[in-house]
Amino acid sequence: MGLFRIKTTECRVGVVGTSFSGKTVLLTSLINHLKDYDPSRFKLGDERQPAHLRKFRTLPPDEGWDAFPYEAARDALVNRGRWPQKTRDRAAYTCQFERSDWRFSDTLLKLYDLPGERIADAAMLGMNYATWSDHILKLFQSDHSYRRCTEDFLAAIERPVSEPGPLLRAYRLALANLILHFKPMISPSTFLLDQQGTLAKPVRDGSGQVDVAKSIEELADNRFCGLSASEQFCPLPANLRSPGSEILAAFTTRYKAYTLAVVLPAILTLKSCTSLIVLVDVPMLLAGGVGMYDDNRQIIEDLLKVLEPGETPLWGPMARGLEKVFLPHGWRSGRITRIAFTAPKADLVHPLDRDHVLRLLRTMVGRIAGNFDGLHSQFFNCSAIVSTKMLPSPTGERLLVGIPYRDPQGNRLPPGPEARFATSTVPDDWPQEWQPGRFVFPEVYPHMPARKDHPPEQVNLDRIATFVIE
Repeated sequence: MGLFRIKTTECRVGVVGTSFSGKTVLLTSLINHLKDYDPSRFKLGDERQPAHLRKFRTLPPDEGWDAFPYEAARDALVNRGRWPQKTRDRAAYTCQFERSDWRFSDTLLKLYDLPGERIADAAMLGMNYATWSDHILKLFQSDHSYRRCTEDFLAAIERPVSEPGPLLRAYRLALANLILHFKPMISPSTFLLDQQGTLAKPVRDGSGQVDVAKSIEELADNRFCGLSASEQFCPLPANLRSPGSEILAAFTTRYKAYTLAVVLPAILTLKSCTSLIVLVDVPMLLAGGVGMYDDNRQIIEDLLKVLEPGETPLWGPMARGLEKVFLPHGWRSGRITRIAFTAPKADLVHPLDRDHVLRLLRTMVGRIAGNFDGLHSQFFNCSAIVSTKMLPSPTGERLLVGIPYRDPQGNRLPPGPEARFATSTVPDDWPQEWQPGRFVFPEVYPHMPARKDHPPEQVNLDRIATFVIE
C-alpha cells in the first residue's frame, strides 16, 4: 500500500453468461489491459482524464478456488491460433493496484469466472424438489422445441413407476437430445459439464458430421443426471410424488445433496459480489432462433431472482460508504449493486449495426433489471478482442474482413489469409418469430498481439471496467 493509501477498496466482480458467450476471452483481455495498462488505449475512469495505474500485482485466489488461467488463455489466443478453452470449473483472478483517481485507497479486484452451464441450475436454490420438478416439466410441456426433444420422457412419467432406473434413463435420453438441439436448459447441469470439467460431446462419423442417434445413446449411457451414478434424480410430476414413495424420498435427498454441492457454492459467490458482468450473446441468439432467445431470457430471469441484486435506495449506499471508511475489506458485506449487461462479439457485427445490438440487449433484459430496487444497471456492446475490419461496400452490403475459423460445413480451418464475409443486418427490434439460420455472423480467428505487454484492440471493455470497478 502506498504511503498515503490508508485503506483498501475491494471490488468483487462476477462474470456470468451461458456457455460459449465469451467469458474467458473477456477476462483474458481485461486482465491484459489492467496488467499492462495504457490510458491511451484503455480509459479507466473519466474518459476525458483517464486514471493511471501503478504497482499492479497478482495475488493468490480465494481458498478453494482455482487461479484463472490467464497465461494459458493468452497463449492459446496468440500461439495456437485458437479461442481459449471454455470455463470448466470455477476460477478466480485476484489483483491489487493503485489508481491515480483513488487518492487514499488501493484497489483489490477479484474476478470470478463460473461455467456457463451452471446457470441453468440457479433456480434450484430458491426451490424445493417438488417446485423444481414442476418448473422443469412446465418448460418441457409448454414449449414446442423442448416438448419435441423430451416427448419420450413426458410419456414415461404418465405411466406408473415401480423403480427409478427406466425413468432416469428416459430423462438422460431427453437431456442428450436437448444438448444435440442446442437447448441451454440442461438441469442438473452436471449431465452437460461434470464436476471434473468434462463436457458432453457428440459422436462424429468418419466425415466429421455429428451422428445424432449414436450421440444420444452414448451420452445417456455415459453421463449422470446428478452427482454420480448412484445419486441421480429427475423431475417427477405431482401424480408420482405420493407421500411415502421411495422414489420421491430418494430423489428429494439427492436433489438436496446436489444443490448443496454444486449450486450453493456458485450462487453464494455471485451473491457476495459487488458487481456483475452478464454476457448476452446477441449474434448467437439471432442466429439460433426465437427458441434460443426465450431460453436465455428465462435463464437470466431465474438467475437474478435467486441473486436478488440491488439495495435499499437510501440506506444501502450510505451503509456501503461507511463500511469502506471504517471496516477492513475482509469484513465488508457483499451486495450486488451494479450489473453491466453486455452484448459481446461486437466485431462480428457490422459497425453500422452496433447500436441495433445495444437496442436489442435493452429490450431483452431491461424490464428484468428494472424489477430490482437500488440496482444500477447499464448496457454495453463490447468486443474484448477486435478480430475483424469493416470493408466499405458501394452496394450497402454488410462486409467484414477476418481470418475464417470454419468452412461453410462447420469444419474448423487452419489459420490462413484474410477473407471477406457478408454478415447479416441486425434488426432494430427482435422479430416476433424467426428460425435458426435466418441471421448469419462470421466465425473468425482471434487477433491477439504476440507481445505480452501489448493488450488487444477492444471496444467498450474499458467502459465496462469503469462501471463495475467502483
